[in-house]
Amino acid sequence: MDDQRVYMTHFYDSAYGSTAAGYPNPSTYTYVFNGSVTWSGPGWNEIVLTTPFNYDPSWGLEILYENRDGSKIGGPPSFYTTSTSNYSSVYKSQDASFPTGTGTRDKTHRPNTWFVTPTTEPPNPAIAVVPVSGSNNAAIDTDLMWNPGGGSPTGYRLWFGTDNPPSNLVSALLSNDTSYTPPAHLDYGTDYFWRVVPFNDFGPALDCPVWTFRTMDDPSIVDFPHLQGFEGSWMPSGWNQYTGTLTDPITLGNTSVWEQDDWQNVNTGDKAACLNVWGSLSAFLISPLFNVSSDEMVLSFDLAVLRENQTPEGTPPNNDNPDDRIAVLIGDGFTWSTANIVREYNNSGSEFVLNDIPTTGTRVSIPLADHTGRIKVALFAGSSTSNAYNDIMFNNFRIGLHSAQPQAPLPSIAIHSASGLPRLNWGEVPEATIYHIFKADSPYGLFSPLGSTSSTYYPLTATSAKAFFKITAE
Repeated sequence: MDDQRVYMTHFYDSAYGSTAAGYPNPSTYTYVFNGSVTWSGPGWNEIVLTTPFNYDPSWGLEILYENRDGSKIGGPPSFYTTSTSNYSSVYKSQDASFPTGTGTRDKTHRPNTWFVTPTTEPPNPAIAVVPVSGSNNAAIDTDLMWNPGGGSPTGYRLWFGTDNPPSNLVSALLSNDTSYTPPAHLDYGTDYFWRVVPFNDFGPALDCPVWTFRTMDDPSIVDFPHLQGFEGSWMPSGWNQYTGTLTDPITLGNTSVWEQDDWQNVNTGDKAACLNVWGSLSAFLISPLFNVSSDEMVLSFDLAVLRENQTPEGTPPNNDNPDDRIAVLIGDGFTWSTANIVREYNNSGSEFVLNDIPTTGTRVSIPLADHTGRIKVALFAGSSTSNAYNDIMFNNFRIGLHSAQPQAPLPSIAIHSASGLPRLNWGEVPEATIYHIFKADSPYGLFSPLGSTSSTYYPLTATSAKAFFKITAE
């Protein structure tokens, strides 16, 4: 934090009275510090005075601390305190401007303060903060953080590696900070060692320990094909949902807007991940981590767009939605950007048109030849304007080798009791994830694509002309 100011003066009262809580006149104090302070974690934070204060120990001491950094920010420092029997501190804060009015007296939260005279010896060893030494579940994107152990160090040297004593990753790196960010993610399930040696003008600290930690085990899914429906408990294990927009940088929030719903809004027990897009709303559904070992693997899932709470036979979706977007992103799972988009559906010029997605669903297939290694898949849906009330649904998520062509299903036609309209029906084909329906005017004529669905039925429109149908499974 910038523009931190400290003033000191001698003081003779043992406590603040009710009339002594006003903002003091800093011009009567010694202005001992003006600069920046970095709050780097638990432990003592050292502020080196820029102007000395000649203290008479026969008097008390009053300290005025002013934070003039500016606007309020999240994650303020929390001070270790000591309770007293009298009002030994006064505080006041506000957001719009620096507070100069009467403050609030306090006797339970006086910040602990330690006065240290200039050192004439090397500093003490540093104190490990993150990761905790001996821990065994550190994230692979962890930073190394430490605190000074006293003795006024002016700098640090860092050793870091998978060897002990550590050196094969970082050796005697000079640092003026109390943290280090590795340039690349660490390996899963690996023991790491690190050592920090503080120093000052009198030499390096002695007997500095070597700290150790182990990174978390590799959570990647390696068994394929991997299939994920959305039945059972919500959310599926390893999946997460966030709010966020497709603008760089992509920032994710933790609000839950995805829900579990009946696939195609039909209560058959088949569930899907659903986002009801009705206004300015956008969100991500992010998969677990996969370790894709073959460039012949394919990502596939079912995608449908329906009017809110309507079945395929019901009211069609509202197509007055030029702002609506659906996208598929593939990334490392740590950071996301629009560069991670591998497929997008919209109504404003995309190769894949959102309004062409059928209510009965379509099977989306995306080759993973350019995405081997550890990946996460993010499914995005969103809108910026209140102009449509549609359900966007994802179902039957799969990563694996492209499966062999399943057998052809045998269709039948019956009148649907609810709609009174004819409907194609067929039995489920093992391993099939999508069915394609074709129509012709004669049994030996040219069959043209009619639609696709992941269900085992397809609604038809009544007609006086004869029609012939065939179905293929994929």
